[in-house]
Amino acid sequence: MSEATLRKALVEAGLWPAAGGEPAYLPLPKPGADLLPAVCGAWAQGTLPSKTPARNAATVRAAAFRRAQEFGARLTWSIPELDPARTTAWLGCRLAWWPGGVPSGRRVGLVSSRLGQELDRHKSWFAVLRTACMRLDPQQDVLVTAGQTAAQRFVERCGRLFGLPILSIHAERGTAAPWRDWGRRVLASLQALPTAPERVLLSPALTADGSANALEQLAGLPAPDRAIFALCDHVVALHVRADGNVMRLLQARLRSPGFPAASVFLALGPELVRREQADELLGAGGVGWFVMDAAGESDPDQPVPWLAGASRARRPAPIVPCPPVEPWPYLTHCTRRRSGPWPGENEDNFLDDLILDRPGADHSALAALWRIVRSGRLMAGSEFVRGRTPVVSFTAVPLPEIGRLRTYRSHLGRWDFEPYGIGIRRDWLERRGTRPVRYGDEATWSRLALADHAYFQKNASHTAHGKRIDWTVEREWRHVGDLALNGIPADAARLFVATEAEARQLASSSPWPIVVVPSP
Repeated sequence: MSEATLRKALVEAGLWPAAGGEPAYLPLPKPGADLLPAVCGAWAQGTLPSKTPARNAATVRAAAFRRAQEFGARLTWSIPELDPARTTAWLGCRLAWWPGGVPSGRRVGLVSSRLGQELDRHKSWFAVLRTACMRLDPQQDVLVTAGQTAAQRFVERCGRLFGLPILSIHAERGTAAPWRDWGRRVLASLQALPTAPERVLLSPALTADGSANALEQLAGLPAPDRAIFALCDHVVALHVRADGNVMRLLQARLRSPGFPAASVFLALGPELVRREQADELLGAGGVGWFVMDAAGESDPDQPVPWLAGASRARRPAPIVPCPPVEPWPYLTHCTRRRSGPWPGENEDNFLDDLILDRPGADHSALAALWRIVRSGRLMAGSEFVRGRTPVVSFTAVPLPEIGRLRTYRSHLGRWDFEPYGIGIRRDWLERRGTRPVRYGDEATWSRLALADHAYFQKNASHTAHGKRIDWTVEREWRHVGDLALNGIPADAARLFVATEAEARQLASSSPWPIVVVPSP
């Protein structure tokens, strides 16, 4: 790498004066060396005319960088204390901005292929994550993760729960990230001092004048994932898909001579690193790790969520037959699985439930129904309502026929019209403003009065693959705003679930009879 290439990159990033007077001296650094003193000197050189906007801006920037230097920030070429050939092979030539300084200690990266939407079904994964973090030493180990990787938010939260130092790597996933964007993030981090979190901002790769790039077999993989493998002394793989990025990175690391022996650990199990992948990786030098009782079994003394806090004095609600289709007096609200926090729940509490295997980790459609019973309220949502008016949706399709509406929405990663929810008498809902939607097209929408916009629904739409979806089959009704349920008489509503066992569990908390949905 030449001085001209380095200077050009720093100027483009806004970290080096662009023009004015004699260029400041820029030493060609050794790998791992700190460039921040040279940057501070360049901005403080003072060759620009005094009392000009450019000179004033340079003075402000010089003061900001000096302040960062006082708080321990560093700007390094490559990664300090690592073999430069190794980091160059994995990441190319890059600069690294450390706003909180370079953390010391053994770097441990927890990596995983993506889990999908139904996080509460991955008890084994969270058990292994929890166990791995509990076994690290906060005095000697640094937990490493990277932005936009599959495990990032879980690893960061788990590290905070167990008091571990965390190093978060920020690197653009694409190969053509602009230097000015990296520079903006560096300059923005100056505002957070002296409380900057432990993180490193990796620059785009310096590829001019023949500088070495990442290994050919790694160049197409996202830089954040590569960075974890390159920077860490130990890597723990929690879950590996056969043909995924994590598998390719594990294979590459185990083949690379620059890493310590026995530094890749594989969490073994059918829901973790399966035998098909484990055999190959173990044969290449990976170390198997089996966590006893990684199934994440709940504490037997802890009640399931829908029984927690249930009144012992309440007589169980009766389990009743499904009413006949004709006449069908109800409107039905189906609950759905929730892939993220519940409405009103913060992200940290959601993650803590998963990591610590607490009863609240269950975000199934049944758990959503339990929350409705406990809160006595149907919460309105506006996600798919034109005009963004919050509404509660119902269907007039009779419960025995609702199975034909059950559909997997791949773009949302969930099922609609699952066999869980509540049916409420139509006349009771109509007295509270519940109305059928108006199906139509753009012309229909344009003719509607403003007060009727909340009740509009397109009669059809098309998927990305061109498949037509007919929304009229849902026979939707809507109630604007939340709907309080505490005034519904016991004979005016029915809860419904998929199995007899679930009905018995819910009966202790329900003020209304419970129906087991007939099998389609």
